[in-house]
This record gives sequence, C-alpha cells and structure tokens, in this order.
Amino acid sequence: MAQSTPSADVAAMMADLAASVRRPPGAYLAAARQTLQHLLSRPELLDPSRLVGRSEGLTRNLLFGTEAISVWAMVWAPSAVTPVHDHHCSCCFGLLRGTLRETWYRPISDTHAVATQDVVREPGFVACMMPTGPNLHRIANDGPEAAVSIHVYGYDHRAQESSIHRTYEIAAG
Repeated sequence: MAQSTPSADVAAMMADLAASVRRPPGAYLAAARQTLQHLLSRPELLDPSRLVGRSEGLTRNLLFGTEAISVWAMVWAPSAVTPVHDHHCSCCFGLLRGTLRETWYRPISDTHAVATQDVVREPGFVACMMPTGPNLHRIANDGPEAAVSIHVYGYDHRAQESSIHRTYEIAAG
C-alpha cells in the first residue's frame, strides 16, 4: 500500500499531529480534530489521486503513517458498509464529501449488539474518540454517489492491518 507524498503544508501538519500523540488524550484528540477540520476546509491540500476508490465497496488509501498514527482517505462507493465494530485505538474521522449513515450500537454479548442511535453525517462533520468503549458503530453509504472521509487512527499501519478490535452481529432489539 503506497503512502502518498504530502505537500510541505500537509507534511508539517502531520508531523505536528504525530507529535501530539505524546500529549494527554484530550490534547491529542483536540489536535486530531483540528487537523481534520483543516483538511476538510482545504481539500486542495490532499492528493486527489488518494481520494478515488473502486466502483464497489470501501477503498482505504493511506495518506500518512508513523509508528503511532495512520491517516487514511476512505472512499465509500454507494452501498459500501462496515460491519458493526469497535476500535483498539483512538479513532477520529471527518466527512469530506457525500453523506454517510453512522449507526451506534450497544453490546449485549461478546458477539452481538443492538442499535441505539442512527445519524446521517454531512460534509464537515468530525468525530473523535479514544478506545475507552464500548464505542460500537457501523458506517454505511446509503447515497447514490461516492462519499469520502478522512480518518486518523492511533495505530501503526505497518504493524496492524486495521483499527478494528472486534466485529459484532446485529441482534434484534
């Protein structure tokens, strides 16, 4: 998975974000939120080739990564959906374009969860959380057009395949 070569502005922003990992969790999440808000307001800073996906499913394009963080552009084709999942690391995301449905869940066992909240996210939305959980959610593109979100995760993309800790089946409820 090739990492894009960021502009000098983006490289400095990502270096600052990577350094913020050593600060207390609240300060790190604030830095991640600020970085996402800046990228969402200035999409021209991002390599446009990293904002393109396959015609089906979810495409993950690495934008930046260190031993402490991974920043991804996620391109959601229409009907793309994640499983219900939680994360083993910090998780922040912002919506660049399109709309995404985020459904929150409550675990009822180690394998099943019930829906508790359902919200449509619009461009400019940013959320950040630590893995203090349970923080179970599922994200889906219900729209007719591709959606693009930018994600900041607190893990080394070279050491772990993804930020997902566990997936759950949806229980009736």
